Amino acid sequence: MQSAGDVGYEHAQVGEEYWAGLPLPWNESGKDIQITRAKFTHVPKGLKVIEYRAFNGDDTDGNVLFARTDGKGSVGDLFKARNYAGHPMTVKAKTGSHVYYVARVKVTGPIHDNLSGCSYWYRQGSTEFQQQLDCSTIVRLGKPLKYEG
Repeated sequence: MQSAGDVGYEHAQVGEEYWAGLPLPWNESGKDIQITRAKFTHVPKGLKVIEYRAFNGDDTDGNVLFARTDGKGSVGDLFKARNYAGHPMTVKAKTGSHVYYVARVKVTGPIHDNLSGCSYWYRQGSTEFQQQLDCSTIVRLGKPLKYEG
């Protein structure tokens, strides 16, 4: 879905950290692949990537598109979820992955451009590939949201 449009958050605060999701990997080929890593290729001024993680959507009640890292809001504490990054993840032929990638980003100042461009590195058999996908996450400073509880 992210490769077809923009995801956005217009309530970011300087000094806060957020999870920004990359598009869910799909394997359209007739053979299994192993994804080895993923990242945003353009990180605008005002955002800093702290780390990349990979989570199983079954462990996190679905794929996170954008969320606070402090556990407030609709997403729980992802620091408690198993991190699959750094381990090759198999995606069966003609299916989508259960594992998705996120960047933990910190807001360092005003942001005037989008977090964009997503690269995936994978192997099929003994051949290594890199694939670039269009993706865009809008992050802007704005009035903070209030959370109950």
